[in-house]
Amino acid sequence: MAAACSFALGGAVHAQNDRQAREPVDEANPLVGTAPLDRPELIGNAPPAGEPLYSGITSPGARLPHSAVEAAPVNFNVELSYPTGVATPYYYTSPTMIGFTGGGGPTYGARATPMLMPVVGDWTVPPVYSQAYYDKARETAAPGYYSVFLDSFRTKVELTATQATALMRFTFPATERAHVILNLQGRGGTVEIVGDRTVRGVVATHNDNEARDGRYFVAEFSKPFKSFGAFRKSPGNQRGYGIGDKDVLPGARTIEGGFAGSYLDFTTRQGEAVFVKIAHGASYEAAEARLRTESPGWDFDGVHGKARAEWAKLLNRVQVTGGTPKQRMLFYSTLFQSFASPRLVARKSEQFTATKGKTQTVAYDRYGPVPFWDTGRNQIVLLELMEPEVVRDIMQSELDMARERGS
Repeated sequence: MAAACSFALGGAVHAQNDRQAREPVDEANPLVGTAPLDRPELIGNAPPAGEPLYSGITSPGARLPHSAVEAAPVNFNVELSYPTGVATPYYYTSPTMIGFTGGGGPTYGARATPMLMPVVGDWTVPPVYSQAYYDKARETAAPGYYSVFLDSFRTKVELTATQATALMRFTFPATERAHVILNLQGRGGTVEIVGDRTVRGVVATHNDNEARDGRYFVAEFSKPFKSFGAFRKSPGNQRGYGIGDKDVLPGARTIEGGFAGSYLDFTTRQGEAVFVKIAHGASYEAAEARLRTESPGWDFDGVHGKARAEWAKLLNRVQVTGGTPKQRMLFYSTLFQSFASPRLVARKSEQFTATKGKTQTVAYDRYGPVPFWDTGRNQIVLLELMEPEVVRDIMQSELDMARERGS
């Protein structure tokens, strides 16, 4: 593709001899990189029998460039196994969905908290998630947006995001038994139901410096709960998944432990949408402030439109000439994925939790670590060309993280 495409910084895309060329934001397909290569002549080897092939370890979730959160589909249960060694939330070939995350917080990808799953009818306590078969033909991914139809529950899921909040739209069938199952992952923590529209929680620490993004989250719903309860995996180290290995407490508002969570019940009309917006922070107050500032209402289409516009502004900085339509699609899809990291932790003047757990106010836009595993020598060079002001703050963040660790 490098031989077929050349790029330069600039304004809008101008395709030679093609005045009807699509915008770069329309060319980018976030699903690129989520399916494994399975042709030995391309990957240079044939893995042993039973060994899964690597994909690009990318996610098709909804996010903004370097955003603090990603609203992402999860179709792989990494609490049980993730043989590729990377906690990637999504593999294109997996036929069932187990949940959707708001990203952010002390974890990301398939370990992000909290996990949410719209369910119709019976449900099970995680880590035995209520899986749903989904329709690949009705799956859509675009910069700042993801959508899928869960055939098992006849429910449509749509995801979008702002810089620091995730917004989900669950469109249910007519039913008396609509639920949203919300839970932390295996590291556990505390989950609390506040009033009849809000769930909040704090993720347990593991002495692993993962608290820098803020362990607290707040999830607000557009519709009051008809009823609710709490659950968790029973205390102890046994990871049994049958009868007797979990606590389910109808009507309970607070619970603590591994896989702690809440179940939220609704009655819905055919095609009725239930929205939920999520933010993380160094405290509940910080998370709530982000919701008020970035996602004050329930305008899903408006948030989606702003996310698309943000991506369009960035991707329009690259001009592509020549090549085939597929090559242009691959080019902009991989360019899109280049801005998945580093993640924005806190904007200038916001509070954040530093490397060793100290909460402080940042004097610049603070970013998380650069994933230097093969990216420091190429991705950062690209970002320097396209976003020099962002790279300045990224490098300041790296320097301050080293100082905080005592390096």
